[in-house]
Amino acid sequence: MGTVQLGLNYGVANKSGQPSIDYSHKLLQFALDNGINTLDTARIYGNAEDVIGSFKNSNEFTIVSKFKLTDAAVGDIKLAIAEARESIQTSCRLLNRKQLPIVLFHKNMSQPIEQVTDLLPVVFSALINEGLIEKGGISVYCAHELHQILEWENMNYIQVPVNVFDTRILQKNILQQLEQQNVIVFARSVYLQGLLAMKEPLPDSLSFATPYYKQLRKIAAKANRSIKEIAFSFVRDTPCVNSIVVGAETIEQLCQNIELLGTPPLSKEIYDEIKECFGNVPDEIITPALWKNKITQ
Repeated sequence: MGTVQLGLNYGVANKSGQPSIDYSHKLLQFALDNGINTLDTARIYGNAEDVIGSFKNSNEFTIVSKFKLTDAAVGDIKLAIAEARESIQTSCRLLNRKQLPIVLFHKNMSQPIEQVTDLLPVVFSALINEGLIEKGGISVYCAHELHQILEWENMNYIQVPVNVFDTRILQKNILQQLEQQNVIVFARSVYLQGLLAMKEPLPDSLSFATPYYKQLRKIAAKANRSIKEIAFSFVRDTPCVNSIVVGAETIEQLCQNIELLGTPPLSKEIYDEIKECFGNVPDEIITPALWKNKITQ
């Protein structure tokens, strides 16, 4: 379960806003009661870590959190370790944990992946030796960045956008290579920040995605599925994806996501058609940070 909605008013399809702390706790308990055992969070998700840490049963979840580094730290190993340590110590305090099981480096779009590939294994080694984390990894904006990571020591997890419009992870056998490295893949942006969970017509602010949305609607009609079900099932059915990160700001949404886990798999025909139709969607559509109206960052 993604938790950015617990800390921010997040997502283009979010009509209810950030839930209260009491409701967030009910949402977390519902997740636990229905077999969700992992929470994805980050320091930059508003007060999400604080909300999780104040939940009485939070220790029953595996926590995946993240940290950022300044551009100066990316070029300075000592500064990088110091910044990561401070960030993770703060996360531990907010989450009421002495140690975090999984921590990902949350790369800025402006930071070249080449600058961090040699840095991260050393940073994670230090954090593991200090007992602050158990495992490390990286959250990237683009699947192609993963080709630049040659040293996977202490890099056990990656988080990457995967959805029907963003199929870059399926190209050049990236997923198969990650599996060979025993790297666990968390797929995020399943609904593309809510775009793929919206009903037509799309609002004017998102009209740039309408041609692709109409094409997806035709595929969904052929499969006799809703667009939301197609979006979820496509990622769920992708080989070598180990976990799906999906957020929710209401119990109803979380219940729908849980139900989607049990829906029938897509036919090979539909799955392959999605890959073919959306194999080259422009970055301006599949990268919300580039959306012209800056709905979200």
